[in-house]
Amino acid sequence: MSRTQASILLIAVFVARGTSFLFSKTLMMSMTPMSVLAVRFILAFLILAVAFNGKLRHCDRNSFRGGVILGAMYTICMIFEMYGLRKIDTGVASLIENMAIVLVPVFVAALTRTMPRRKTMLCALLAVVGVGFLSLAQSEISGGGLGILLAVCAAVTYAFCIITTEKVSQDADPITIGIVQLGTMGVLSLVISLITGSFGLPQNGQQWGMILMLVLVCSCFGFAFQPLGQKYLPAETAAVFTVVNPFTTSILGIAVMKETITGVKLIGYALILAALVIYNMKAAAEKA
Repeated sequence: MSRTQASILLIAVFVARGTSFLFSKTLMMSMTPMSVLAVRFILAFLILAVAFNGKLRHCDRNSFRGGVILGAMYTICMIFEMYGLRKIDTGVASLIENMAIVLVPVFVAALTRTMPRRKTMLCALLAVVGVGFLSLAQSEISGGGLGILLAVCAAVTYAFCIITTEKVSQDADPITIGIVQLGTMGVLSLVISLITGSFGLPQNGQQWGMILMLVLVCSCFGFAFQPLGQKYLPAETAAVFTVVNPFTTSILGIAVMKETITGVKLIGYALILAALVIYNMKAAAEKA
């Protein structure tokens, strides 16, 4: 797979995952966060286990270990995300979580004792300033402060997930990693929901329909194929592409959830979009 193909795949992955905030927030009106996660990821694992049965039967140690590690890390990230999402708008939650675009190059630079590339830092700075504007828009909402804090925690864990994905996918099969990752997330979420006494299944066709959208579009495609795209791209590049995720979520939040658009929010959206456009323009210029 070429770098261009990997980039296109990652953008599609983040668009798909951007829709998850809409479905998750709607489902949490009648289901607990851990129940949504458990049903979503167990079903996703079962579907992919059947579709890629051959890969699972020949799962090597590196692929299994990488999937379990990522599954545990993403479970923590998703817990922060879901509980934060209950307090604030979908677009704002997604944007704050994607502060990972600035945390990743900072963490990578700290680990390698090097400075992040200037274009990465410029795009990250624009995105983070945009996140700041969107945070201001939610600070006066009841519980908004807690929601923002949880979303920031999700951003920190998400950054570590992106970095770890690049590491574990180098010497293992990325599809197998993704499947094992989903299974791990499903089992951990189920165990937590059972321990806390909060497990419950969807109660009607509409809820099952949203669960299936989360399973097929956001999980089977979104989670399982991210390791494949990241195998051919550095973590910093993958982090910048995550701006597609919150932009998708913001559009859907306004169009479907009727979330209000204010001047402060509009500035935040514009800055996030500018980060992606500038990065892509610079990348194209470098290839020319």
